[in-house]
Parts: sequence; structure tokens; C-alpha cells
Amino acid sequence: MDPRTFDYIYLKNHGASDEEISKELELSLEEIQLMQQTLRSVLREIEAERPQARTIGADFARLTSNVYAEKSDQELELVRPDAIKARSGEIFALPAVGKLDFGQISLQDAISQRRSLRKYSDEPLSQEELSFLLYCSSWARDFRSNERMEITFRNVPSAGSRHPIETFVDLRRVAGLKPGLYYYHPIKHCLILYDESPETQNKVFEGCFRQEMIQSSAANFIYTAVPYRTTWRYGQRGYRYLYIDAGHIGQNLSLAAEAVGSGACMIGAYLDEALNKVLKIDGTQEFVIYVAAVGKK
Repeated sequence: MDPRTFDYIYLKNHGASDEEISKELELSLEEIQLMQQTLRSVLREIEAERPQARTIGADFARLTSNVYAEKSDQELELVRPDAIKARSGEIFALPAVGKLDFGQISLQDAISQRRSLRKYSDEPLSQEELSFLLYCSSWARDFRSNERMEITFRNVPSAGSRHPIETFVDLRRVAGLKPGLYYYHPIKHCLILYDESPETQNKVFEGCFRQEMIQSSAANFIYTAVPYRTTWRYGQRGYRYLYIDAGHIGQNLSLAAEAVGSGACMIGAYLDEALNKVLKIDGTQEFVIYVAAVGKK
């Protein structure tokens, strides 16, 4: 679903007339009527599910209570999921962490100075700074695997050390690295080039509702969730932990950005279908859960 289609569906389902939609989207009435015909089944499906959508939040909190829990797949001794998804592409090594000069900034200063930064300078991030940001938020300091369990230990908490969050980075201005969409490998601490087409970066911008900080950032961190990595152990309650885990990562990234003279803006407003398509994921077994723009102050 492209942003224009989403805009139409959003406006239509919020009671806007064809004339109002035409004016808002700068489309002719004939184009609006064609969209309505094309999207008729989608509009009907949304209308049918609207009653469920009105209570989904409360239902989610109630039905993921432990009182409803059945035996998990782990308890049923089903095959454990992998801790890391296999990705392929050109590999770019990242500098070792520990060589950056952080000046006099303390943890207290980083916490007190943290703000959602939406405007950035043209200064690029260095590879050392990017390496540090990924180290703080996604790096796996230990990896353990056997037939019954496969887990990683990282610099952020995760329920049962399941770490269901995967990290992609949309690089725009990082010294010595070409712009493009990369996957971050948390065990090897390297980047894997995922897509270097300029159109992809524009699709990320469009998928984030054209928010300006996406265009002006040095790097955009796109986080995906692989739910079965957590629900294998915790059942449907594991979906709660996906969002908690994403929050842990976001806070570490924000504080790490402060430490290197940068700022971050955590983003929850994005078009799920568009970003999932950019990353070539299905939206069910893996889906985008969080986005963060980072740039120099």
C-alpha cells in the first residue's frame, strides 16, 4: 500500500466526502472514483473489522494475561527458533568500539540533555560513532546455541533473553560508507548491504509519512520484530514483550546518541505495509515495530 492509497482509505473511513478527498490529495473526482472501485473490498473489510478495532487494546491487555495462557511451544518441546535471521549481501566491517573520545559527558548529563531531536546538521556520522550506536542498542556480546535453546545476551534487556528485534539502518550520511539500506548483524558486528537503490530511501521517507527528519538524518534505524522468537517461550503474552524490548532499545540509542554529540527522534508514526514492503518482510512473521532518526546536532 503506497502512502497515497493509505491517505485515501484514511480520509474515506473518517467520513470525508469525495470532494474533500479530491482537494486534499489533489486528485480529480474521476481518479477518486477509480480508487473507490479498486479499493472497494479493502474498505468493506475495514468496515467489518471496525467493531473489533474499537476494543482491541483492552482485549489485548486482558487476553494476554497469564490466566489465559496455555502451554508454550517451548514447553511442548517444539523446535526452537534461531536467535538471528540469516541475511545475505556485501559485508562492511565496523570499527571496534572503545576508541571514541566522549569528552566530559556523564550518564546523568546524557539523561538530562536527552530530547527528541528533529533537525540535524549536515555533518556526517563517523563509522566509529555508528559502530558505538549499534553496540549500545543491538550488539550481542554473547551467543549460545544448542538443540533446545538459542539465545543472545546484549546491552539491552529482553524477556527471557529472547531478543526478537532485528536492526536495519538506512544510511544517508556516514563517512566512508555508501548510502543505502543495511542489515546489522549483532554477532559479527558488521553491516550487510540490503538495498542500495536511491528509490528505496525515498520509499522509507514516504513510509514514514514524509517526516522531514527522515530525509535530513545521518541514519535511520528501522527495527523489526520476529514474534515467534518470543512467543515460542511465552505464547501470546510474548507480544507484550516485543514492544517493551523495542522501548529498551530506543532508550539506549537515544542516550548513546547524546554521548556522541548527536540526537535521536523515536518514530512510531509510519505506514506498516509500506515499510514492511521496503524490507521485503511479510508483516506477520516479521514486521516493522519502531523507527529512529539520528543525526549530528
